[in-house]
Amino acid sequence: MGIQRVGHVVLKVRDIEKAKWFYVDVLGMKIGKYDAERGMFLRFGDYHHDIAIFKAPADAELPKEDQVGLVHVALVTDGEATVRAMYDRCKAMGVEIVGTNDHAITHSLYIKDPEGNTIEIYAETDYNWREEGMGFISRAFDIEAVPSPVTSNA
Repeated sequence: MGIQRVGHVVLKVRDIEKAKWFYVDVLGMKIGKYDAERGMFLRFGDYHHDIAIFKAPADAELPKEDQVGLVHVALVTDGEATVRAMYDRCKAMGVEIVGTNDHAITHSLYIKDPEGNTIEIYAETDYNWREEGMGFISRAFDIEAVPSPVTSNA
């Protein structure tokens, strides 16, 4: 089969400016295209877009825990120090933190965007899922035990 991977995720939001704050200022994404009436295309690196945000009507319903559809969007980091840095950043910026989890294959932080979409920010571990199996593993992950990255003023 020729399918290789997920290319991007598209989310609908009511408030494009709050979404811009979250995805650009909090998560650090770069804007590829922005239209205040229609939405925006965002990227982390050099790909055309990883996440697209489309504007929904102001009275559109927010996501619900028990509805059919998207559970969360998962973002891979370069390691636990980055997950901890994002945790500290989210706390400082007032972003809702849903929780943390050790899934064996990942150490994960869960947050909410301003519209209630759940975002998972995770670091992969050296867990051998090919031999040990995977799926539905959920253990406590003490993110505050991960050393906080030291920032330089230089």
